[in-house]
Amino acid sequence: MDYNKMLKQAKEWVIQAGEMSFEKSKQSLDITYKTSHSDLVTKVDKEVEKFLIEKILAHYPDHGIVGEEGTFEKDPDEFDTLWIIDPIDGTINFVHQQVNYVISVAVTHKEKGVFGIIYDPSRDELFWAARGEGAYLNEQRLQNTRLERLEESLICTGLFWNERIEKSKLLEMIYQLPKHCRGIRVYGCAALELAYVAAGRLDAYISLYLNPWDFAAGKMIVEEAGGVITTWEDAPLSYLEAGPLIASNPGLHKQLLSFIQRDL
Repeated sequence: MDYNKMLKQAKEWVIQAGEMSFEKSKQSLDITYKTSHSDLVTKVDKEVEKFLIEKILAHYPDHGIVGEEGTFEKDPDEFDTLWIIDPIDGTINFVHQQVNYVISVAVTHKEKGVFGIIYDPSRDELFWAARGEGAYLNEQRLQNTRLERLEESLICTGLFWNERIEKSKLLEMIYQLPKHCRGIRVYGCAALELAYVAAGRLDAYISLYLNPWDFAAGKMIVEEAGGVITTWEDAPLSYLEAGPLIASNPGLHKQLLSFIQRDL
């Protein structure tokens, strides 16, 4: 399979999808709710996912697709090659701000990453990586190899108002975290936050729970940039399983794991 050709096509489709979403963000949005008032989906989410799925299946009908909106109904386990897509990650930002949202696409073959793409249409920034070929922001190579102490780090997390954290013994650890680092940031868009770790704009990103479409592309980009991304138990992330994760530059990862694991 010509993965270089596939990557080139995928980048074109993701940019087209981003341009579509950016134009529609200026219009009146048809919003519905999934599980709560903060769990939104718009007509644009569904249109972008439909656009991407149609492009993928027109060129690769024997591939499977895992998408947040569930437009592709076949069982992912039936396919060796999977496209993992989030048509709009950061839907609340898309609705309220029209910035800090992205289109995220990753391809895996037999559960190994092939490439990942994250496109921020509001800033025209394309983060991408291919296995063994490095990570890039547009055409600039990303190298996240800084060695930093926890107290000098800028960390991104949305754990502070996570209901599961409030009910667990991790609450004290979360409130201590800002006292042990330089600052905390929250963008409300997991894929963008992972891309920023890869680019060195953030030193780490911590999440209690992400679905594969939230992190698949970001995982590849972080790793190809030289960063580290694992579960809270320092285990490898599966592209097909949801769960907690830590992504960071290599010098910070063990420090963050130690900080979190003392309360696990």
